Amino acid sequence: MNSALDKSRAIFMRDARIALAYPVNFWGSWLSIVGQVVTFFFIAKLVGPSKAYGIVGHPATYFDYVAINLAFVRFQNVSIHSFQQAMRGAQMVGTLEVLMATPTSLPLLILSSGLWAFALTLVQIAFFLAIALGLGLQLNHVNLITAAIFLALTMLAMSPIGVLSAASIMTFKQEAPTAMLFGGLGALLGGVLFPVDRLPHWLQLISWTLPITHSLNGIRGAVAGAGIFELGPDALWLAVLTVVLGPISLYAFSRAVRRAKVDGTLGDY
Repeated sequence: MNSALDKSRAIFMRDARIALAYPVNFWGSWLSIVGQVVTFFFIAKLVGPSKAYGIVGHPATYFDYVAINLAFVRFQNVSIHSFQQAMRGAQMVGTLEVLMATPTSLPLLILSSGLWAFALTLVQIAFFLAIALGLGLQLNHVNLITAAIFLALTMLAMSPIGVLSAASIMTFKQEAPTAMLFGGLGALLGGVLFPVDRLPHWLQLISWTLPITHSLNGIRGAVAGAGIFELGPDALWLAVLTVVLGPISLYAFSRAVRRAKVDGTLGDY
């Protein structure tokens, strides 16, 4: 157990050092958060409050609606990007074969590669919300237990998508278009910028299958003070996706690694 924790800690510290070694990129990401919050603050001034922006009967302003969504949609982005970028980076610098040669299980290796990204995202979300609070975001009724459950479910349900992307890198030596696909679908169909019920019915059906739709419903409900039982269908769907996609993604990644080892293309890019 200690060995696994030590390995995870080592991977975390490696990724932290790499991120901090590029200060322009690192600090630029924080400035972009400020710009995003301020931009939507002024956009929200063009839109009046409506029950459409609330959940479980709680009205909300458009700024409350979009600020929460933009803050927590970052978990989708980091889930998709972090695993495939970790594998792609290891390929590019020539360390992938060395990592695979160590006595470290593949699930531990791939899942640990996302620890720094998730930790950084949590801090950035707190920074995002702090700025939004200063601009009028209302967080007076947050149900912390519900919020914590949906944070965990969001990470668990979306991480398999990133692991599948990492498996595609092992196989095709190129980043999969999952970031663009899910980012676009999330913005259009996931209720990030406008309520899902404004979509045509057939698009609402597609939206219902996306994990981001249920994640944001749950987070907004937690912010409004809703309990986990009021948001049960959203929590259940995220749990189902976790149980189904988690083992499939890890199996696909292990198969892709074994195939690359047999072909002798593990370090190719």
